[in-house]
Amino acid sequence: MAKNTNVETLCDRELLEKILSIVERQEKLPSPAHEGGNRLYDNKSLMEKLNIKDKYLKKLRDNGYLGYSREGDKYWHTQEDVDRFLRRFHYEAFAIDDELPKQEGGGYV
Repeated sequence: MAKNTNVETLCDRELLEKILSIVERQEKLPSPAHEGGNRLYDNKSLMEKLNIKDKYLKKLRDNGYLGYSREGDKYWHTQEDVDRFLRRFHYEAFAIDDELPKQEGGGYV
């Protein structure tokens, strides 16, 4: 029984060492929220921000409209990627003199 205790202690120690090495590696990585002062989004946070569904986000990536970085099955989008996407599909207002048309009879003319 003493051998089992030593083996269990050894296994516990190895497990603890692995956990500590993972924590140390995580501390060296940039925080997920910011990368060099640039906001970083995962799929879920970007879908919430743009109010879109996962299939549409995938379509934007697959068609090359939205830049991303990928590690394994995890996708990351920088604020710069999002800004570039929004600028590309931005349309200027076309109302004359920055005023809305006069309203007559409940609709715009």
